Amino acid sequence: MRSLRGVIPSLLSVVLLASACGGRAGQDRTTRGLLTELDGYIGAREVYVARKQAQLDALRRLTHATKEPLRRYEMDWNLAGEYFAFSFDSTQVYLKHCQELAGGVLKNRELYNQATIRLGHLYAKAGNYMEAYQVLYGQIDTLKLSPDLKTEYYWCLYDFSKDLSGNSGMVESLSIPPESSFQNVLYQRLPKNSDRWRSVLRNQFIAEGNLDQADSVSRLLLASVTPQDRDYAIYAFFQSEIQEQRGNSAERMTWLVKSAECDLTNAVRDYASLTMVAQNLLATDVDRSFRYLRIAQEDALLYNAKLRPWQISRFLMDVEDAYSERQARAQRMATIASILLAALVLALSLISYTLVVRSRKLTRLRNELESSNARLAMANEELNVLNRQLSKADKVKEEYILDFLQGLSEEVGLLRSEDNRFRNLLKQGKSDQLFRELAISERSEKALDTFYRKFDDTFLALYPDFVEQFNALLQEDARITPKKDERLNTELRIFALIRLGVDDSKQIASILHYSVSTIYNYKVSIKNAALGDRDTFEERVKKIGK
Repeated sequence: MRSLRGVIPSLLSVVLLASACGGRAGQDRTTRGLLTELDGYIGAREVYVARKQAQLDALRRLTHATKEPLRRYEMDWNLAGEYFAFSFDSTQVYLKHCQELAGGVLKNRELYNQATIRLGHLYAKAGNYMEAYQVLYGQIDTLKLSPDLKTEYYWCLYDFSKDLSGNSGMVESLSIPPESSFQNVLYQRLPKNSDRWRSVLRNQFIAEGNLDQADSVSRLLLASVTPQDRDYAIYAFFQSEIQEQRGNSAERMTWLVKSAECDLTNAVRDYASLTMVAQNLLATDVDRSFRYLRIAQEDALLYNAKLRPWQISRFLMDVEDAYSERQARAQRMATIASILLAALVLALSLISYTLVVRSRKLTRLRNELESSNARLAMANEELNVLNRQLSKADKVKEEYILDFLQGLSEEVGLLRSEDNRFRNLLKQGKSDQLFRELAISERSEKALDTFYRKFDDTFLALYPDFVEQFNALLQEDARITPKKDERLNTELRIFALIRLGVDDSKQIASILHYSVSTIYNYKVSIKNAALGDRDTFEERVKKIGK
């Protein structure tokens, strides 16, 4: 008897342990705090974009109202700078207009070269590497550049070479010098200890593996700006790269989040930090990872350049694999749960049988000892104890079965929620490559049918005469006969749960996946057809099988 009682806690422990292992891995408190803070910035994303758009609209109206050519060039140049990380197309339009003004009415070769270099830099940052190569190496006459503009030109070549080496999979090999070939030139031409000079030095230290020196220079750059400045996002991103090479994943995540927050605040649409945060979360929080990746993809498509969508697409297969693994894990859990339910029912049946056998034995003993008052009192006391044990065992049985059914119902709800989310994403047209591969099934409906079938089989195994005894409480013309392919119907399941002790309509609705109003209407309809006092109907249902 004691060994059988020990089976139930052991089985429940296995269920809880399996559920814990099947859930997503949690982050530490610091990471959770960072992500909660980042979610706040994402929630205000539309506000930041609206503010940026309002600023751009005001500048654009002022620019279009300017007629004097040189002043118009300056306004177009400023607008191109404001659009540089917000809209590739708009930046390109205003830079080309600068070229037209400088090469046309202004006839100013210096301004024309300035706009052309900036256009080449735009193509390089956007991943249009062939166009950047044609502009920077085919349209610039370095002999006619002023010293300041030549410095800007070398900086753009340096940045182009660095970006191309990190994303070389996008294009065929281009014959351009490596970034290291521009370092000495930039050290000579850039003001010492300026932000660009330090950026070159930081990148050199990173390439050489001198991470302590790289970290020192990187922190000087971060100290030169505020977290609200656009450059802060860039400096924070490079600081995260340094921490990654150091193997400090927690601090790397901190700097990536700071970089992403700065991008969001400045309404930047051409960024990498949020995508990297999503990649790092894929193993521990696939839903949040996909949400961040979707936001990054939306911004990349709005920016309309080549680089970011290409980078994001590289992670889509990883996201698909993560979802597939989670679905497989859920299927394994459902199988384990079914096996444990069967074992639990078997264990409860053995306990009930053992208790019944003992009860009969004690009853016979009491009849044999009627001649002795003292012995009869002892037998009665033992019988009372046994009856209490039986009552307690019945209650435990009902509670455990109900808890398990509640868990199985929640699993159905989770599968249905995932189906709805997949369909919504498909309707939005996001991540086409991902959703073409994902199979859209009706597993939630199948899971619900399986749940109803297991509920019916389990309940009727415990209370085989429930339907007959329940109908005996109803008027003859209102009695319920399940269909040929059913064991219980909706009305019978509602009052089966009441027999198990579930009185609350909201809880019944949650378990059976109906609305509360539907449950209420079924209960009222059945009670109206009850024999005797309808107010005591539920109490009589609870006594069925006792």
